[in-house]
Amino acid sequence: MQLPPIQMFRYGQPVSPWSGRPELSLRSQAQGANLPSLPALSPLPAPDVFVRRAAMGPTAAGPSYPANGLFTMGAIPPSIAPQPVWQNRLKRMFHNNQASIYALNIRTFGAKDKNLDGRISPISGENGTFLSAVQNLDQLVALGVNTIHLLPINPIGQARRFGAAGSLYAPSDYHSVNPEFDTPGNSTTALEEARQFVEECHKRNIHVMVDVPSCASEDLAQSRPDLILKDRHGNKLTPTNWVDIVMFKNDDALRQYYEGFFDLMANQLGVDGFRVDVARARTPDFWRYFTGKYADKAWLAESYCEEDQSPLKNLPRDIPETLLKSGFDSIYGQFHIFHAMPNAKEYMDYLLSNRAMFQRASQQGGNDKSFIGSFLTHDDPSLMEHGGAPMCLLASGLMTTQPWTNPYILDGFTTGYTGEFDIFNFVPQHKGTHPEIGLFLKHMLTLRNSPQYGPVLTQGAFIPIPVNSENPNNQVISFARQANGKTLLVVANKDVNARSRATLSIPGMNSFQPLNNLAPSYGRPSQFYPGVNQLEVDLGPGRFHIFEINTPFLSRSLPTY
Repeated sequence: MQLPPIQMFRYGQPVSPWSGRPELSLRSQAQGANLPSLPALSPLPAPDVFVRRAAMGPTAAGPSYPANGLFTMGAIPPSIAPQPVWQNRLKRMFHNNQASIYALNIRTFGAKDKNLDGRISPISGENGTFLSAVQNLDQLVALGVNTIHLLPINPIGQARRFGAAGSLYAPSDYHSVNPEFDTPGNSTTALEEARQFVEECHKRNIHVMVDVPSCASEDLAQSRPDLILKDRHGNKLTPTNWVDIVMFKNDDALRQYYEGFFDLMANQLGVDGFRVDVARARTPDFWRYFTGKYADKAWLAESYCEEDQSPLKNLPRDIPETLLKSGFDSIYGQFHIFHAMPNAKEYMDYLLSNRAMFQRASQQGGNDKSFIGSFLTHDDPSLMEHGGAPMCLLASGLMTTQPWTNPYILDGFTTGYTGEFDIFNFVPQHKGTHPEIGLFLKHMLTLRNSPQYGPVLTQGAFIPIPVNSENPNNQVISFARQANGKTLLVVANKDVNARSRATLSIPGMNSFQPLNNLAPSYGRPSQFYPGVNQLEVDLGPGRFHIFEINTPFLSRSLPTY
C-alpha cells in the first residue's frame, strides 16, 4: 500500500517522545461516562499511532494504566442484577447473548497443593471439593463471569479408567454425586456440598450449568447391561476410540434412567441449565422430551456446524440444526479451529452461515439461538500452542464482540496455561505465566457488561465491513456492531506472526473521526489512516481493536444482520 507523506498524531496530538505510564482516562465523550481503567499489561507496549492528513483538535483519550494495578469492575447489567430470591435467568441470557461462561472441573479448580510439592494427593486431602471450589468463586466474579459450566460431577467408573483419577466422562452412576468431591472430616455428604456450591454461586449472581455425560463406564455397563448398545455379535459398542466408555441404547429404558439424572440436578441441586456432551448420541425425540420437561433451563449442545471429525465411529453425523429444533438454545461455535482458518473471509462466512441456521431453527425470528464462543474446549490443546499469548488476546477480543455469541472461558485460559486440560488425573489448578490475558479479558467483559456498550455488543446488529487488501489471503477481520445509533467498529489482524494492511470501506467515515481504542494495547503497535468513507489500517501481529465511531446510518449503506 503506497501512502503519501503524512504528519503523525496520537489521539489527535503530535507524536512526541514519552516515558513512563501515560495516565489516560477511558471515557466516552458522547456519553460522559467513565469505564474502569486497567493495570498495565506487562511489559507496557508502544502506543498505536493514529495518522491524519492534517493536524486537528484533541480526540478521546485511551485506556488508563494506574500505577497501583487496581481497578473496579463495571456495573452488572440490570437484566442479571442480584435478586433477593434466586431467579434462573440463564435461558434468557443465552437468548440475549448475556452469559459469560467459565468451564471448570471441581477436582482441579478447588485443588490445594498443601505441601507445595507440585502434586495433588487425594490421600492428603488436596484434591478439589465443592467447598474448596467455593473459595475461588470470587475470582470469577471479579473476571466478569456470570455462568459456570461444571464438568461432570457424577461418580467415576474404576474399570478401564484413564489416568490416576479416571475420566469425568466415564460415570459409574448417573443418580449420585461423586464422593471424591466431598470435603473430608465433616458431616455433610457430597450431595449436600454440591447443593451448597450451587447456592454459593447463586449468592454471587452466578448461574450453574452442569454437564450431561453421553456414555457409560464399564462399571455402569455391568450393573445395567439392559442400557448398553451392542453389535450383532453381542459386543459392546464404543464411540470412536474412547475405550474407557461404552454407548447407550436409545430406548424407553434409557429415557427413564436419564429421568433420575435430571431430577437430581434440576430438582435436588437446583442447577440452571445443562451442557449436553456429544448431543448427537441421543435422538432428537429423546432431547425434545427433556428440553420440553425442563423448558425453564438453558440447554447447550456439544454440537458444531461442520465438525472437523464428523462423522465419528459408531455415532450419527452431527446436525446442529436438528438439535436446535429439538429445544437446545445454543451450540458450540467452530472457533476452536479458528487458528486453522486460512483467512478472515472464512471466519466471517462462518458467522453468517450459522446466522442463517439460527433463523431456520428459531421459533422467535432468529433471536433465541446462539453460539458459545468456544475458541478453546477441554478436548483441545491449549490455544497457546497456536500463537501464544497474542492468539489468546485476539480470541478474547473476538469472543466478547462477535455476534450471536456467549463468551466461553476454559479454566486456565486467563493465565495462558500451556498444557492440556486434564480430566483424567489429580492435578493443581491450571495456571500459566501470562496474566495479561486475564486482564485483557476482564476489561472486555467489563465493556460487554456496561450499560454504555453492553446493549450494542450483546444485541446490536452485525455489519460486515468490506475489506480491500493487496494480500489475496487477507487476514484483516472487520465488522461493526450497532444499536440505537451507537456504532462500535472492530478491527483485528488474524495473523499473529506478521503485520496486515488493508483499506476498510466505511460509509460516513471521515478524516476527523476520533479513534479511541476501547481495548488495551498489546504487542507491536498498529497504525490507522482515517479518510472519507474509508479507514486504512496497518495492524500489528494478532492485534485487536475496537472503536466507537460516529456513523449512525451505517446500517443503511451496508448489509446488516
